[in-house]
Amino acid sequence: MTDAVPGGAMRASEEGGRLLELGPRLLVRFSAMLRTARTHDVSNQAFQRQLQEFLQILLETLEEEDEVALVAVAGYFYLNGVRLRASAALLSMYHALIEEFERRGLGGMRFLHGVGAAEMERFLQLFQAAEDPALAERLAEAVIEASVEHVVIVPAADLDKEDLTRELDEKMDVSSERGRAKKVFWRAVLGSKRIVVRAAQTGRPDLRQAKRLVQPVVDSIMKNEYSIVGLTALKEHDEYTYAHCVNVSVLSISMGQALGLPRQALADLGVAGLLHDIGKVAVPGDVLRKPDKLNSDEWGVIRRHPLEGVKMMFRMPGLSSLTLDAMRVSLEHHLNFDLTGYPEIEHEWAQATMTRIVALADCFDAMTAHRAYHKRPRTPFEGLQYLLGPARVQFDPAVLWSLVRTVGLYPAGSMLLTGSNHVVLAVSPNPRDLRRPHCRVLVRPDGTPVPEDIEEPWDPMSDEESVLRVLRPEETTLDAQELLAA
Repeated sequence: MTDAVPGGAMRASEEGGRLLELGPRLLVRFSAMLRTARTHDVSNQAFQRQLQEFLQILLETLEEEDEVALVAVAGYFYLNGVRLRASAALLSMYHALIEEFERRGLGGMRFLHGVGAAEMERFLQLFQAAEDPALAERLAEAVIEASVEHVVIVPAADLDKEDLTRELDEKMDVSSERGRAKKVFWRAVLGSKRIVVRAAQTGRPDLRQAKRLVQPVVDSIMKNEYSIVGLTALKEHDEYTYAHCVNVSVLSISMGQALGLPRQALADLGVAGLLHDIGKVAVPGDVLRKPDKLNSDEWGVIRRHPLEGVKMMFRMPGLSSLTLDAMRVSLEHHLNFDLTGYPEIEHEWAQATMTRIVALADCFDAMTAHRAYHKRPRTPFEGLQYLLGPARVQFDPAVLWSLVRTVGLYPAGSMLLTGSNHVVLAVSPNPRDLRRPHCRVLVRPDGTPVPEDIEEPWDPMSDEESVLRVLRPEETTLDAQELLAA
């Protein structure tokens, strides 16, 4: 009898591990199928290929399961009750799918034995049509009316009392702020993508949409919830181009708060940060994405993007003070405090206060991002050291201090060895004590690693702890980006 429990636990663990392996693959294929369905008819070869790849993974999962239930609860996906964690590279896809579910009021989908290609074709057509809110309300009825018997829609309202929410509820004391931050952050990333794509089509950014995206960020920081600042350390994912705009906005708002700016000024600052790089839509994609160092002609094109941003904002309707502030930030964000940088200024000029903040936020975020022609990007800690050392003459000293107040002495993403011989990952700043961030324990003092599916948080690092040193990426096999994304 004594072996029964461990054996059962082992089988449960094996089953959970299998679902954790299949789950992300299923999400990737479902996302690819959705994207293809937007541009191709279901009879098209490209769609059929995506459909078959999705069905292959779905049927593989059904081989050992009574059904496959894919459910979205509180910003997470669950596969048959097992919470799926997205790797850093899959974060944008993961959150885009969460938004697809939310837009349709969809809690989940149950795939039953017997599901086939013909039913999936009909289901995908109905799912796509339900982007219309009027059709989303009756998606479950439409699926039944279309004789789709092996795909069952679960409305979000029906999940309120589901057992699978218990795991999340039990962790709310620790993760609630981070959960809210993730929702605000990824909605801002997806919204920024829409602003950039729309600006490329129309020649002007959507100021109203930018204001809507920024308000929840301001609300979060005004409540002294800084988990959203920690999320700016995520760099290795598909949507970093758009996340950079959000990162700059988040950092700028928090820096502005540290400088004592009032709420409306913080909101305007966040919008200016979100739109600071909008001129890059005028830069050819092959130049923006070039993996090697730019030649002189390509560099000249890049150096024009501040002016291109100003030109685009001139086309926005009306000429409010916010529009003028955003235009000035676009123009000046690569012009340094000591008037080096670009565009070149031939007469006396002083950066606007708003620009000084956005310029530093932009520099800090960019220098810690991956560049293919660098061996590795600077860590957040190395980036902060550089800005406070060799580069400090390029920035307003008060604004530099506000960055330290925002990210702490050990920014999110820093691997730390503590006095008690723990190895921890900094996940968000602690404004009450810049030396002791909120952390996640990775390795215990006896050298044993904390299992990936267990979180041991320090919220924040206690007064009894201290940081002995910051570990370089070469000193550990742990992946800070993957751990931050969990």
